[in-house]
Amino acid sequence: MTESNRDRIQAALSRLGGGAPLREGAAGLLGALGYRSRRTADMGSVAEFRALLDSADPAKPLTDRQRALFEPWRAVEIVFQITDSEIGRPADPADRSDAAAGFDSGRAKSFLFVAADLDDRAYTRTHLADTARAVNRGFAMPVVVLFRHGPAVTLAAVHRRARRRDTGRDVLEKVTLIKDVRAADPHRAHVDILGDLALPGLIDAGVRDFDALHAAWEKVLDVEALNRRFYRELFAWFQRATSACRFPDDGAGEGSTERHVIRLVTRLLFIWFLKEK
Repeated sequence: MTESNRDRIQAALSRLGGGAPLREGAAGLLGALGYRSRRTADMGSVAEFRALLDSADPAKPLTDRQRALFEPWRAVEIVFQITDSEIGRPADPADRSDAAAGFDSGRAKSFLFVAADLDDRAYTRTHLADTARAVNRGFAMPVVVLFRHGPAVTLAAVHRRARRRDTGRDVLEKVTLIKDVRAADPHRAHVDILGDLALPGLIDAGVRDFDALHAAWEKVLDVEALNRRFYRELFAWFQRATSACRFPDDGAGEGSTERHVIRLVTRLLFIWFLKEK
């Protein structure tokens, strides 16, 4: 990813976290990643949005626990819908064809981007993942949920597959989160992951339709791949730290510096796990 692309993503995050109107700020971030569309709809209030989810499957309404997940929501917006017609060509202000087509709630082969404003407090991975799953159960297409909570932004995507017995409906599987992105000062790794989702780069890699786009998102957000990336970066950091840091001799012979750095890393990870729990 070039520095100019990284700067665009960081600037869009800063505007979103700096109090920009929800739809405008979310569209700005997605626009920095190359996603643009006029296919949108007004979801109204949070109560109306939750009622829509509740009525999506009359035989299986939201549980009380799922309804409670939406209590911290202050606002919700459908940012836009991405379909085959929006992939691979830039948005042209003079082109009204996608505006004429409009938002299609039954179009399974599309991405729907939804943004939500939450109360300013910390949220666990479980809470945000369960919320994203509850949102997805109400739509025919995959819904990517962008949460704005205080100074942070979280992006949630749910992996879906067709049911074996009823291919007209999806099974919701694991949820992947790009969690707690500091809008004002994002971690480089968060910006890099967002950059990997950018549409121009995916098009250069051969994405030409929704199915290929969906597969590309799945690949970028694959948990195992993200874990491998994390441990590669952690090992590179470990090597730099052991070459640069100096500690008192612990009296255990060779490898004193490595042992000190390992203790530092494991204690930091332990603190992070405690925070997440």
